[in-house]
Amino acid sequence: MKELINKFKKLDQTKRIVILFITISFVFIAGFSIYNGISGNYQNGNTAQVTQVKETKEKNIKKNGKVVNKKETKEDSNNQQEESTIKEENNTQESTEKKDESSNKETKRQTFKNNNIKSSTSESKESTEETTNSNQSSNVTTSNNTSTNANTSQNQNDNKITVSIQVIGVDSTLMSGTLSLEKNTSVYSALKTLAAQKGVSISTSGFGASTYVRGIGGLKEFDYGGNSGWLYMVNGIKPSYGAYSYKLNDGDTVKWYYTTDYTKE
Repeated sequence: MKELINKFKKLDQTKRIVILFITISFVFIAGFSIYNGISGNYQNGNTAQVTQVKETKEKNIKKNGKVVNKKETKEDSNNQQEESTIKEENNTQESTEKKDESSNKETKRQTFKNNNIKSSTSESKESTEETTNSNQSSNVTTSNNTSTNANTSQNQNDNKITVSIQVIGVDSTLMSGTLSLEKNTSVYSALKTLAAQKGVSISTSGFGASTYVRGIGGLKEFDYGGNSGWLYMVNGIKPSYGAYSYKLNDGDTVKWYYTTDYTKE
């Protein structure tokens, strides 16, 4: 029974009206027939009424059938319009999809071109960076070399001292000059360096720490008596040991002089 009711509810309104009308008509006819059978009143008038009622029902059914047919025709027309609309939408969608595919292809081509351009740009940048790095490396190497040379020069300068030397004979100065010497150069070595530059001869006696300067520029000891000879001073002071052992410092002033009597010095 529930299934019949659900099917009835699913029908459209027109069909439900027709079914209800037919059902009511049958119920009415059945009731009327039962009533006449029970009461025994089968009269011609009643039969005529029944016949008229049937004709009226049939007419109504035909009219309702026409209405249903008209509605079905309208529904068919609507269905055709819907199908036409669906086809148009499908065609539009296909056209749109084709456009999208074309647009996607164009986008891919453009992306490929852009990637090639980026790749070329990247390679150019890498080349530029390599060149820059090479230049930087060269600059660093040059800077390092310059720094090394500067440090070497600085170290050499740190190992150098500047000394002033004067050599005075009996009546005149034999030679003088300012020398750039290695650290820890002795007074004797400084004298030899200056004499070599000036072309002056030096005569000595002894060996090593006992080396003794006997003559400078042809002026020798004992030329002016038994107590005559060469002596030296550093910064105005006479050292108590030989010229071979005395080590000079930067800025020292050395004076060699000839005395006729060293016992008085």
